[in-house]
Amino acid sequence: MSRDEAMEVLAGTDWSGAVAETPGRGATVVHSTRLPAALSAQLEAEAVRRGLTPSALVREYVEAGLTQLAATGDATVTLRLADLHRAIDQLARDVA
Repeated sequence: MSRDEAMEVLAGTDWSGAVAETPGRGATVVHSTRLPAALSAQLEAEAVRRGLTPSALVREYVEAGLTQLAATGDATVTLRLADLHRAIDQLARDVA
């Protein structure tokens, strides 16, 4: 069957009862990431050194980072530099 014939068959299909399935526990999902060339070279060298693929090493690093984040409850916050200075000044005044 050619691509055009397949498209004709699919065009006549009623998809109204279709149900989308979410990936199961063992499924993998692709996350494309661009790295600077130097960082990519470091990643590839470390993967070779450890006998892993770059993808496996990235998975390991991401899992370790997320595990650490969950364990510490640490979160990144954004605030204005002026607000940070005011808070530090206030703490210095409170201690003095």
